[in-house]
Amino acid sequence: MRSEFFIRAMTGAVLVSAIVAAILGGLWTWSALLAILLYVGWQEAREALQAADPEQSSAEVYLKGLAMVALPVVGLFFIGWRGNAYESALPLGWFVLLWTNDTAAYLFGRSFGRHKLAPSTSPGKTWEGWAGGAVATLAVAYGLLGVSQGVADLTAAQWAALGAVVSVFGPMGDLLESALKRQAGIKDSGTMLPGHGGVLDRFDSHFFSAPIAAILLQLF
Repeated sequence: MRSEFFIRAMTGAVLVSAIVAAILGGLWTWSALLAILLYVGWQEAREALQAADPEQSSAEVYLKGLAMVALPVVGLFFIGWRGNAYESALPLGWFVLLWTNDTAAYLFGRSFGRHKLAPSTSPGKTWEGWAGGAVATLAVAYGLLGVSQGVADLTAAQWAALGAVVSVFGPMGDLLESALKRQAGIKDSGTMLPGHGGVLDRFDSHFFSAPIAAILLQLF
């Protein structure tokens, strides 16, 4: 148990460090990491989709897998744009919100979870965990990123809107991937990240939230 926890913690630390370094490194390093995520995620999505429905044609699997992964990756790319320039504070703030939501939802769910959010799809998730994650995410979005820091020249209301997107659409992406894995009969989407599974297992919260956030940032 301790070794599993250690492996998970070390992998998580390396992953977080790689994401932060790529974002702060500038447009090219961030784009390179997104390209890796796109390729590996596409491979994992294809395998899961094929296992979930073996009667699908190869073309169907390729296109569905590409759409499943390309939309969030493109969303993540455009989250970094403000006006006509790349702004590293935007994707960095976005990941802070995602990590806050995931961590708080886990802690609140473990401590107070009683009512299952989607028992047939993801038995470990609860409404209490979701509520705790949402409150924590909105607090960080509005207070830390908005009022206190004014990160990337976004107003507190704009950061709060992004926090709401994370809180609502992040769990939806998680549930979508959980449903796909159940249908495919697999526990993890891959083995690239020891202790965490595959790329899709760590980036499923972006499936819906990242494209929606990118659109909001471009419109407002």
